[in-house]
Amino acid sequence: MTLELSSIPFRSSIPFRSIRVLDGTTVTLSMDCSEFYPGSVGAGVKIQIEFDLLTGRFLYINLQPGKAGDGPAGLDRLQNLQKNDVFLQDLGYFKFKILEGINEKEAFFVSRAKADTQFHTLHPNPQYHPDGSLMQKYAYERLLIESVFPSINRGEYKEYPLVYMGANSKIPTRLILYRMTQKEQSRQDQKIAVRNRTKPGIIKQKSRDLSGVSMMISNLPPTVPAEEIIALYRYRWQIELLFRSWKSDFKVAHFRRMKIERWQSHLYVELIRLLLSTLITYQFRIHFWKNEGLILSEQITMREVGKKIWVLWRARDETVWQNTLESLERILRSIGRKNIKEPSPIGWNT
Repeated sequence: MTLELSSIPFRSSIPFRSIRVLDGTTVTLSMDCSEFYPGSVGAGVKIQIEFDLLTGRFLYINLQPGKAGDGPAGLDRLQNLQKNDVFLQDLGYFKFKILEGINEKEAFFVSRAKADTQFHTLHPNPQYHPDGSLMQKYAYERLLIESVFPSINRGEYKEYPLVYMGANSKIPTRLILYRMTQKEQSRQDQKIAVRNRTKPGIIKQKSRDLSGVSMMISNLPPTVPAEEIIALYRYRWQIELLFRSWKSDFKVAHFRRMKIERWQSHLYVELIRLLLSTLITYQFRIHFWKNEGLILSEQITMREVGKKIWVLWRARDETVWQNTLESLERILRSIGRKNIKEPSPIGWNT
């Protein structure tokens, strides 16, 4: 059996070079490490990882103190972005500088927007100075989301093909408003209540008022329909699966008390293990899809590959390598099939 570093077959209106997903996960440390990695409470390290959804390659890794925000990592990882990359971003990376940096490199973003973000449309009745120049006061008209979303039926969305984002920046973007179902809004309200109890800071009233609407922005061209943008953003949860496997199957958060230098060495080894396991997992999924039309479960495949990764790492001859891969192939064919209730409109690996 041969595994090649190839991309998953992904249907979309634009041939993306990569689909980049960045997120962070926090590991709690002993108080001995608080000098190096202070957390919001006690000690902790935040591990930022960005990977390519098409190949499983890791594109960016950074270690931060547990109390650090996501914004700096969002800016730092722009150094290696290229044309036709698409970034799927959560609210933690919602910064105008990040969005402008992506625009400048002719790349794309799909991001959620914060509730207090200002949006404007072109003024329907612009006014001009006597010399013919446009009066900036009448160039734009404020789009009030709280006035718009009650007219949207629950479970449906409304798109604005062109709005201008920011009080001063006026970044051009597409805006998609989705009004949650009653069940979805109840879950969202519960999350807000938990966050209010467990995290510092006060949740703004506007965030509460707009808890039932999800605001999504994108600079993808009009040739990409809104339905595809919404479906594309749902792939963000892939990195949550990655972190879940790392913590539950690889036990990265379980370690005995040790010096900070030794712990860092331990973490770097676990990062290498995760990187290799992710790459091999992706190639197994591609192999089964292309050759047998079988879609493997990400978590099951990652868990089984993780069990064999050190055997593959230590393999010094082709026979051991092939035997291990063939053993994994038999196991995954037997227990790895993914239960898919509803196929995705744009890809095969949902």
